[in-house]
Amino acid sequence: MSNSDSLQFDSYLAPFLDDDESSAQGIRVVEPTPADSQAQRGSLYTLVELMGESPVRDQSLDDVQSILQQTYYSAGGSVSAILEQAILAAHASLAALNRRSPATDLRAGILCVAVVQNHLVMASAGPGLALLATIDRLDQFPPDPSHFTNPIGGNNLPQVTVYRHQLSDGDVLFLGESDWILVTNVKTLGGAVANTSRVNRFDVVEYLRQQSNQARIPGLFIVFHAKHQPASPSPASFPSGLPTSVSAPPPVHSLPPAGDAPPPMRSSAQAVARTPAPNQPDPVVAQPVPQAQSAGISDLPIKRISPKAIGQQISDGLASTTRWTKDFVGKILPDRGATAQPRAADGWVGSAPEPVLESRPPAPAYQPPPPTQGSRARLFILLAVLIPVLAFATVGILKLREGAVSQAEGLKLVDQAEAQLAKAEQALNLNDKAAARSALNDAQRYLNEATNLIGLNERSRELSQRIGTELQKLMNVRSLYSLDFPLAEFPADASPHRVVVFDQDVYVLDIGRQLIEHFRTDPSRVFVEERSGPVLQEGDVVEGVTVGRLVDITWQPRIPGFADKASLLILDRNNNVFRYNRVDEATVLRLADAGQLQSISQLETYNGRLYLVDEQRNQILRYAPAGLGYDEPPDGWFDPQIQANLAGTVAMGIDTDIWLLQENNTLLRYSGGRQLPFSLDNSAGLTGRLADMALSSAPEGRVYLADGSQDRILVFDKLGNYIEQLQAAESDALRGLRGLYLDEVSGTLFILTQTSLYGQPLPD
Repeated sequence: MSNSDSLQFDSYLAPFLDDDESSAQGIRVVEPTPADSQAQRGSLYTLVELMGESPVRDQSLDDVQSILQQTYYSAGGSVSAILEQAILAAHASLAALNRRSPATDLRAGILCVAVVQNHLVMASAGPGLALLATIDRLDQFPPDPSHFTNPIGGNNLPQVTVYRHQLSDGDVLFLGESDWILVTNVKTLGGAVANTSRVNRFDVVEYLRQQSNQARIPGLFIVFHAKHQPASPSPASFPSGLPTSVSAPPPVHSLPPAGDAPPPMRSSAQAVARTPAPNQPDPVVAQPVPQAQSAGISDLPIKRISPKAIGQQISDGLASTTRWTKDFVGKILPDRGATAQPRAADGWVGSAPEPVLESRPPAPAYQPPPPTQGSRARLFILLAVLIPVLAFATVGILKLREGAVSQAEGLKLVDQAEAQLAKAEQALNLNDKAAARSALNDAQRYLNEATNLIGLNERSRELSQRIGTELQKLMNVRSLYSLDFPLAEFPADASPHRVVVFDQDVYVLDIGRQLIEHFRTDPSRVFVEERSGPVLQEGDVVEGVTVGRLVDITWQPRIPGFADKASLLILDRNNNVFRYNRVDEATVLRLADAGQLQSISQLETYNGRLYLVDEQRNQILRYAPAGLGYDEPPDGWFDPQIQANLAGTVAMGIDTDIWLLQENNTLLRYSGGRQLPFSLDNSAGLTGRLADMALSSAPEGRVYLADGSQDRILVFDKLGNYIEQLQAAESDALRGLRGLYLDEVSGTLFILTQTSLYGQPLPD
């Protein structure tokens, strides 16, 4: 194996939708840890664009995603062969569901991306869009909308197309539903992808949301960086924001599927393409099988192009894309006001002459036959009566037979659900929680399909209650009964992100409206006495410094001899830190060596010190109070030999150790500048994206994690053992869970959702 084949890449993700949105489940990310047995198969990214309505639509989407994941990590063969097998297996499952359920008619487009070392392989069938940006080109897959017209789940076997690429440092992949080419300009979308980096990826997401009028369409950015590359790229390679020429990307290439492309025409003076050679095989992960050949894809010379030249080139390169898009839409939505144009005959210039019709003798006048009489007439009358009766009787028999088949199939599914429930109960008796959870999920899936066929009856209703009861016992679910009346509610354009509490003062960071809002509760934290409105927002000017996009907030207690008042600390995207209290209002917190800060994403205080997470430098910077601010240069908290990866840090907490919650649901624990062996018990099923963390100060205290995808709060001890989960008692109060804050003084857990702020007394 060559050195290039052994390269490993880190991925930096930026989703377009929050995990609590149902359509966000169409994209699944599987990135096994190095210790996981699945790590040898690399990472898997799947996009499922589900079309149609069904009572079990959400369950069907989860089933398709699970089939893709299970097949990829269990089947043998080349990567492209495994991906094709996974798509065909998902097609068979969805088609079988459509046949079993008369009320279900679902179709789906699938796009799977596998990354094994430095090999990227994509396979697709039906709708779904991928754009891959490299240093010199922008590729589109699948190449044209003809691949959208044969989704999975129908009667016809879908056509799977494959694309292969050899990754290089800085490559950017965009995955999204096919609606992206309708809600935004293709040129703008391609330009945004080509100018995305790991530093500005969230800014690009926000930019595309604005360009699409805030359309809620699933999408995902993945930025790849080689692990051996320096963690701190130069400013020229990773701009801190969107470039001014975002709508002028490199040329777009619509890629033919592997095996259909013509051989590349390349002169000896051209640069060698980084994509694999025409006959280069996929990396084989298990049980090698004969490898299908893939056609090579021509590359452009690797060079930098001016923004003006890029704009001209993308206009030419996208001409064909625009044509097939218009043709495709025209076929589906024809112009009803247009008139058909006569087609000119071959060999003519201008209009073709009308053909001369031969004259024919006139036809004789119509003479009706004589009326039928006697027994013949009675026979015709009898047939006229019997034919409709027989037709209705035949249709009725077929309907009864179909209903009997559906009834039998539904009862069979109920039996299977009951068998899985018994299997789960047996596993619980053996204290095998993982097997019990899997069996209960299967039981619920079978019951959902049965309900779709035969509806609810007394038996299935009782079975559903038993499954729910066993799940609650298994997961140790505690219901919260104090969520009926929120402390505050937020408008529709709000996007609450963080909450910080000191005594009766509550501060909420709203990244949607880009402001900090202040509330003051009564002493018992039951209701809000005062809602002061924004105390700081983007665009404000504080002591000559303009406030940028707001990123994070934390609380700084009073520090004798340094800060005589407790204050709220506010971080913006420009690495400025502001201090706010109700006496002095907003001021700028001066930091030594502020110009050396690169990409600060989190801030926290502990024992008077200020801690900043610099994702680009992969370092936690620690400031000690000195002078009128933090006037002494910061220390790097990590030991020099520690190679930390802080990209994608979601939240930070400090007791005597530093805890970092990552966007891949990993919770890291560090002590004395070194990482401690720590992992969370996965018996609760950490499948969604964790949005925030709250940490008790006691060594034997609790860790609270906000699971926004399943509307619950997971509770662990500080050894990683699962304790319980907190859910709303009877309502959907925790839908859109965003943030947590633990006020140990009052014994209150403050809960922030997309729409409301709650104060929940801590359970005993």
